[in-house]
Amino acid sequence: MGVKFVDTGARRYVAGTVKQFDQKNEMFCRPLWDEEMLDLGKKFYMTDVPPKDKAGYRLRDQAMVNAAWHLENNFAQGVAGGRMGMYAWEWDKIFEFPLVPPGLTIDINDPTEVTRDIKKTATFFGASLVGICRLDRSWLYSSAFSLREQKSVPNELPDEYKYAIALAFEMDYKAIGCSPTSPASAATGLGYSKMAFTAGLLAHYIRGLGYKAIACGNDTACSIPIAIDAGLGELGRNGLLITPQYGPRVRLAKIFTDLPLVPDKPIEFGVWDFCMICGKCAQKCPSQSLMHGEPSAEAHNISNREGVRAWHINAETCLPFWSANGTDCSNCIRVCPFNKPPGLLHEFVRWGISNTRWLDKMFLWGDDLFAYGKKINADKFWTQ
Repeated sequence: MGVKFVDTGARRYVAGTVKQFDQKNEMFCRPLWDEEMLDLGKKFYMTDVPPKDKAGYRLRDQAMVNAAWHLENNFAQGVAGGRMGMYAWEWDKIFEFPLVPPGLTIDINDPTEVTRDIKKTATFFGASLVGICRLDRSWLYSSAFSLREQKSVPNELPDEYKYAIALAFEMDYKAIGCSPTSPASAATGLGYSKMAFTAGLLAHYIRGLGYKAIACGNDTACSIPIAIDAGLGELGRNGLLITPQYGPRVRLAKIFTDLPLVPDKPIEFGVWDFCMICGKCAQKCPSQSLMHGEPSAEAHNISNREGVRAWHINAETCLPFWSANGTDCSNCIRVCPFNKPPGLLHEFVRWGISNTRWLDKMFLWGDDLFAYGKKINADKFWTQ
């Protein structure tokens, strides 16, 4: 796939000094405390959304969305603050078989072997991709925000947690193709439920080895820079992680641990340069919340991290569209040229993007010619 290993992870995007981000400034949190956003909060969190006689908005579509989110919403709540259920920082041993004597710890004679076992277990439990890095504490939230309690809470991760395991979960290609209607939202919800399931089990596996582990969804730290540090991908114009295998069509979880592991190298495969000439996500964004042109270190508002040179998302215009739409939106994933199903042709194009910069415009032309990224009618999704 033309992937190249590099020395610098997410800090390659830092311009100047970067500070820990306060989670309360995330756009999903601001409608619960920011006076200027309270009306949006009432519409987004507290307004009934009746089904419509329209493809992608029917009752069957909404029922699938709620079912897909069920494990995340009821047994993890990584979006709402985590630290419970599958994301509990410690698990009570209610029943285990076989019973293992307490106090046992695996011998770390070879961290490479243990790292291999962790990756094997992660994919066995359902992860599509897994990478490891030393934890850069700049990516931890300065303060966490609990949607359940609607207030900031301390975010104190002990110093002994020196490693992060980044997990990526592929979302269904055809469902995302229906964005901005409900099948795409169901693909997102299922991604979050898979995150909770896999990360929770993997954390408990590490505890079974005699070490500490904390599984997280959107809570505790920013997932994208950790995934970049762990070698899973690069940052794209759409503000998302772009992976070589699935493009931006992934959801991210992470585990913090004191288990000694071997970090992966960060990677590059042409995303930054390709995004500079592409711009499809910005063109097709329904709320025009994505940046055209050059990246910038200047933030739109407090929902962007200061000190990062990137294509910042204007979440103050993105979330109102979600509210008006009655479900979320994945158009920036759907239209991304890196969002492709498996295939030899697509593998060749990915290799070309990484190795033949002068062909980028031809690859974009081909993307348009074959109508990749075109919206799929949600009713057809049910019959395919």
